[in-house]
Amino acid sequence: FPSHDTLNDVKLALSEALTKGLTIDQFQELLTPLLQRKGWWGKDGSGVQLGSPYRLNTIYQTNMQTSYMAGRVSEMQAAVDTHPYWRYVAILDNRTRPTHRVLNGKVMPADDPAWRAIIPPNGFGCRCTISPMLAKTVERRGYTVESSDGYLSTETVKVGRNGETAQITVLQLPSMDAPFKVDAGFNSSPVDVMSGRQ
Repeated sequence: FPSHDTLNDVKLALSEALTKGLTIDQFQELLTPLLQRKGWWGKDGSGVQLGSPYRLNTIYQTNMQTSYMAGRVSEMQAAVDTHPYWRYVAILDNRTRPTHRVLNGKVMPADDPAWRAIIPPNGFGCRCTISPMLAKTVERRGYTVESSDGYLSTETVKVGRNGETAQITVLQLPSMDAPFKVDAGFNSSPVDVMSGRQ
């Protein structure tokens, strides 16, 4: 795992990327030399991948998506009087994970407790989003409004080579033929993540 000092460098670079609107290439140009100087690049002695362009891309994409969704969710919460329902929207292509596909089109009240854990990004590389909906739109389009009451649980999963574990959220509504599970480390709403309330 990276040192606290290295994590702080990544955090500062992400903050700069957000405030200045840096592209992924600019983010990598900023951070790569610093990580290389600190020895957090390539593979370590046991073959564990440290820093790499692929890893920096994942860090950048996940954090930019989290920041975007935090702002989006704040806007949606402010409009809940007119848009009381939220719909999960997955990108339906050959890269979509089956567990994200099963949530596509599911509509729940904006205050349903499931949203605190399943708002995208809810895993590395997640491209899903949430769409606010008017009550009349839900009715006109024939969506079924569901509730996570009694269908939301947690599960313990292994996350490291040394037996480390994490709690993940699991949602299986009656209308779903398979459960949805957030990735380890993604159990919080983007609003909580960005405000430091994880």
